[in-house]
Amino acid sequence: MTLLCLLAPSPGPAEESAPTARAFVYPIGNEQDFTKPAPGELAGFHVSSPYLAVRQARKRRPQRIHYGVDLSAGSSGPVVRAIAAGVVDVSDGNALIKVRKAQTIKLPKVVDGKQVYANAIRYRTAYRWRTGWGNRVVIRHRLPNGDIVYSLYAHLMPRSVLVKKGDIVAAGQPIAKVGRTGRATAPHLHLEIRTNRIEVPHTVNPLSFLEDHVMRFEDLEPGSWQSRYALAAIKDGVIGGSKKRFDPDDSISREAFYAALVSMFHLGTPFTKDEFRSSLDALVDAGIMDDTERSGKRAEDHVSRSDALELVLRCLDRGAAESPSLARIATDQLASDFNVEFAGREAAVTAALEAHRLAAAETEARRKLAAAKTGRIAKEAAARGERARAKVVPVKPVPILDPGFESLAQSTKNISRAEACLLLASAIRLGSSHLSALERAATRATNSG
Repeated sequence: MTLLCLLAPSPGPAEESAPTARAFVYPIGNEQDFTKPAPGELAGFHVSSPYLAVRQARKRRPQRIHYGVDLSAGSSGPVVRAIAAGVVDVSDGNALIKVRKAQTIKLPKVVDGKQVYANAIRYRTAYRWRTGWGNRVVIRHRLPNGDIVYSLYAHLMPRSVLVKKGDIVAAGQPIAKVGRTGRATAPHLHLEIRTNRIEVPHTVNPLSFLEDHVMRFEDLEPGSWQSRYALAAIKDGVIGGSKKRFDPDDSISREAFYAALVSMFHLGTPFTKDEFRSSLDALVDAGIMDDTERSGKRAEDHVSRSDALELVLRCLDRGAAESPSLARIATDQLASDFNVEFAGREAAVTAALEAHRLAAAETEARRKLAAAKTGRIAKEAAARGERARAKVVPVKPVPILDPGFESLAQSTKNISRAEACLLLASAIRLGSSHLSALERAATRATNSG
């Protein structure tokens, strides 16, 4: 079956804002090694059918070549993830279709007093799979060099597909679950990777491709705050790195930071020049920077913490940022990392205690208000010898970011690559709910300038 129609590019609003696929992960199992289980899963995956395996001919079907790889863990249900940032081209989560089949039957009838049989057509309702892939998703990825590749995920579990056509996805984002729909004899994920060369889709070995593209950074300690934000930013195509090193402690260049802002805030640019000049044009066109500010800016220059904060605040004033992987980091974790890194552990602890104190005070105020409103009910309960209490859901502490923002606004120290990822995460996850802190930081930045 040809995939020319299936894999043809679908221009649309998502095309311009689609992130570059700068980082790849394995779609099942551990993101860095599919043979190991993902967190919460019991076992990893193995290859149940390799790339270009010859399938035996079936009745009325010719011999077939397997243009993907089948990965199995022996059961349905494990999460399937996007291998890289991209745009969903096909989302077919209900590939079982109803068809009418004509069947010739013999019906008895009486002719000249004799019973004879005549042919008749009877239609029966049946179900079949639209394709042998069953439920499937196809994602289009744009590589840093401009090449386009497509990833296809097939045999997905019914009612498990989480994305729709046109959605922008990040590397590692859950898109469905492993199933056995379509022409599958056991639960597994069928994965294909295709390139669009001279208008003809061309398959490549998925495992060889991912082995070459999955990034494993030797200088990011697993579980560290640097690893947490750097890997999330890379998955979303916000910032890049070499295959082996991220250099988290190095000062970020203007080229890398400007490109990150353009990517996260979806600032349009024609890309008629080199990447740095294109990013600079986008920031000027969007009103983030004045035209006079572009002079003297060099791609290799470093960015101070206060300058980085000011640019982020200007971008937030224009609109919201998007970065799915960074946005999935827990709010409490982000607040703690942010204040500890930029203001110190003591200031972070003080802010956390203040957040809990304010939440407790708000909870108590709500409890008193509820008790006042239910006074009559309480009196009636007391008359019966019972005790009535107003039920109030405790208020969750709202993390306070002021210490980190205030420190950033007054610092002339260069911001590192990992710190830039942390700052961008705060803008995505907490910007709208902490406008007061942002405004205070902006005021201090202005006054200090």
